[in-house]
Amino acid sequence: MNSELRLKFEMTALIKILFHAIFREVTGKREIEINLEEDCTVKAILDKLAKNYGKDFNSIIEPTTNEISIEVLVMLNGRGIRATDIILRDKDVLIITLPLGGG
Repeated sequence: MNSELRLKFEMTALIKILFHAIFREVTGKREIEINLEEDCTVKAILDKLAKNYGKDFNSIIEPTTNEISIEVLVMLNGRGIRATDIILRDKDVLIITLPLGGG
């Protein structure tokens, strides 16, 4: 008797998103946690946030470059990012805020 057991594991990732500045005002939340499907990108999350919250989230991604706008600071695990094709992993932390200006 030769049987083969196949198990399909659906990989998910739990990420945390922290909102600062205007993004906290728009969401009414300091942070959220989201379970992601496998191979979910930063762009997919930002698109989902834009769909759910509209307003200022719609301007995070530059439509001509498909990168994060210079008007917004998005950090992944403490590092500023512009690329939106980055695949998110379990326990990643995404921070969405406005860059600080000074003079």
